[in-house]
Amino acid sequence: MLENRQTDLRDSVEFPSGPGYDDIRLISSDRIVFNFHRWPLMYMSPVFRDMFEIGNPGGGGGGGSDNNSQSVTLSEDSGTLSLILQFIDPKKENPPLDFTILPKFLEAGRKYQIDETNEWVTRWLNGSGPMATSAKFNTQQAIELLEAGTTFDVPRLSQLALRVLIRAPSHELFVPGLTGSKLFGHLMKLRMERIDWFRRALTGFLSDKSAVNLRYVGNTTVRILDRSYRDDGAYRNLCIAILNIMHAVSLEPSHAFCMRSWSNDLDSIDYPAEVQNKKKVLQENCQSLELELPILP
Repeated sequence: MLENRQTDLRDSVEFPSGPGYDDIRLISSDRIVFNFHRWPLMYMSPVFRDMFEIGNPGGGGGGGSDNNSQSVTLSEDSGTLSLILQFIDPKKENPPLDFTILPKFLEAGRKYQIDETNEWVTRWLNGSGPMATSAKFNTQQAIELLEAGTTFDVPRLSQLALRVLIRAPSHELFVPGLTGSKLFGHLMKLRMERIDWFRRALTGFLSDKSAVNLRYVGNTTVRILDRSYRDDGAYRNLCIAILNIMHAVSLEPSHAFCMRSWSNDLDSIDYPAEVQNKKKVLQENCQSLELELPILP
């Protein structure tokens, strides 16, 4: 809404009061003032155009001192509003996007009908190279990014979120924000494929004369040792440890959790030297796999 100047507000760092930025004052939900010019806003957003035309009927000029008293209070927080304005302002370079703000940024772009926001995000994700590839965020953030990617049709964002959720602990996934997602079923399929990858890779640590027959019932691994190997204590311990790791990664199919389980189950026992070499190969393959972007349905 349009309102008079108030004294309990703070100017933003990016858009302080000054020449060229005194035409309109945008007030964020956390009471930060962004001094801006209305014409870029009106050009980029039909919502802002209607807002200013209604709030300033007949004010088609360049914005004189009468307009300096005019403010607009918005529902966006200062982080979201700052990103929107930095993208719109022709005098500023586009800043790197913050994954924690992306969902709100895309939502604001749709709200104000700024069609270019999706294009900006996609271009940034495609062009940011290692930064986007190595981006780290927790499960809850990944769930929010997945929802934003599907809601606002940004496939790359959905892929980045799925990459994190594939290897997340299973107990963190069954929350309403994710189970209701259009991509939840696809995520479960990708997780099962990752779990099967780990099982095949870990089975390779056992000798060609298989000491273990593997049978899976749901997420439970049933251990069956061949009689000929029951007297080989070292090898038997290796088999049991590998099976324990298989069960662990069925709950959290990640490189980090696999190696943590390895330390708990294997580092305390004796095992053949070639196992250490296979472990290095497993680590390298797993790390490469986790950098890949999953396919979308």
